[in-house]
Amino acid sequence: MTRYGPDISSYQQGLDLSRLQHASFVIAKTTEGTYYTDDDYQGWRQQASALRKPFFWYHFLSGEDSAAQARHTLANVGDVMLPGMLDAEPAGTFSPTLAQMIGYVDAAHDVVLNLRLIYLPRWHWLKIGSPSLAPLAARGLSLVSSSYPGGSGAPAEIYPGDTAAGWEGYGGMTPLLYQFTNQATDGGQLLDYNAYRGTDEQFSTLMYQPSQGDDMPACMNGDVKTGENAVTMVCVPPANFGSAGWGNVWFSLGSDFGTAHVRVAAYVHGEGWRVINDVAVPAAGDRVNPFGGPLPQATQKISIVRGAGPDVPLGWLVEAAAR
Repeated sequence: MTRYGPDISSYQQGLDLSRLQHASFVIAKTTEGTYYTDDDYQGWRQQASALRKPFFWYHFLSGEDSAAQARHTLANVGDVMLPGMLDAEPAGTFSPTLAQMIGYVDAAHDVVLNLRLIYLPRWHWLKIGSPSLAPLAARGLSLVSSSYPGGSGAPAEIYPGDTAAGWEGYGGMTPLLYQFTNQATDGGQLLDYNAYRGTDEQFSTLMYQPSQGDDMPACMNGDVKTGENAVTMVCVPPANFGSAGWGNVWFSLGSDFGTAHVRVAAYVHGEGWRVINDVAVPAAGDRVNPFGGPLPQATQKISIVRGAGPDVPLGWLVEAAAR
């Protein structure tokens, strides 16, 4: 199975994500160097959250100090646990080296950004001497390649296939994503589109897996109160926040003997409540993660309010890692 997703920036200003017909995920530019913040990023992040569509940020690398660039990204991503991509390609007189790429990756991890991907097209890799990309792979990054063999149209119609040259590995890495066009017609605009060979669930697992510094897994569980509009409060370790040293924290729900519907709200320090009004938890299926990945950074507590199926047995699970 092949899934598709665009990468966008203010060049696509006004794009309504709800109009995208072919996007399983969205990658949006947030920053460039230390000098630029994409004005459309936050709006798209909010749209994706409302649509419950996997959303990724990307940073365009400059030749400036790596730590300063990472801090600039951190100040603008909005949620430190959103997966991110480093865009490493020439611009003007700047041509990024492998050392500069590694510098930003390390700085991003130092400030606990969830950097998972690097867009490093083969042509630029060749230009910088075809180096081994093992240092990037060792830091938990996956490769995004690009090659545009087709024209315009719907992504599935112009996707060149799973044996296209864009899937060929280089530098010791095999692309996880392949940007196969910059002329896909979707949502009323021409877009860059990327392909992923796998399911939505497999992609989310790869992007939200614990980062390299996470260890010492811990968990706790309990029952959700039964009864119409019954409220259950769960206090959770504050994900990637505070002095206790907690890393990623996950929350999920499981039911039996029917489908339970609940309102789930996470209270995030410094932000307030993030509310998902209707979460369906079926008995005939796996546990349900309402947030689609780790909890937002600094989540303090979770409120669960019963809706339809108020007497269906329902349990909660919190999984955490210490950093």
